[in-house]
Amino acid sequence: MKVIIIYGSANDKEFMKPAHTYMEEQGVNYEEHVISAHRNLPELIQFLRDLNESGEKAVILAVAGLAAALPGVVAVETELPCIGVPVPGGPLKGVDALLAMCQVPGGVPVGSVGLHSKAPLNAAMYAHRILKFAGLE
Repeated sequence: MKVIIIYGSANDKEFMKPAHTYMEEQGVNYEEHVISAHRNLPELIQFLRDLNESGEKAVILAVAGLAAALPGVVAVETELPCIGVPVPGGPLKGVDALLAMCQVPGGVPVGSVGLHSKAPLNAAMYAHRILKFAGLE
């Protein structure tokens, strides 16, 4: 019964500070992991398989920029709800990340928040609402 934040890069942690603040103020249990879908795919898949086997209930925030494969990989490897959080950056200023999250193929359910400074807060609030709605908070 928590929010799991998975970062594609440790550099993305600063961007997510508003989410941390919200979850701490609301008493939402959360944990963080840095596991790149591009650089550490076997580790990411093993982490998600272990999570599945644990039976733990959670909402995953998959935070990534640029090509942003992370949310799609997460959604393929677990049935836990996954919310993609695009990180502004790179030559396209995060538009590539947003499109990667919004254009995953059918059968790969990824929710996504917008591409702006309030996206981390919106992602945390959305994850919290899912937990409350499911009676998991």
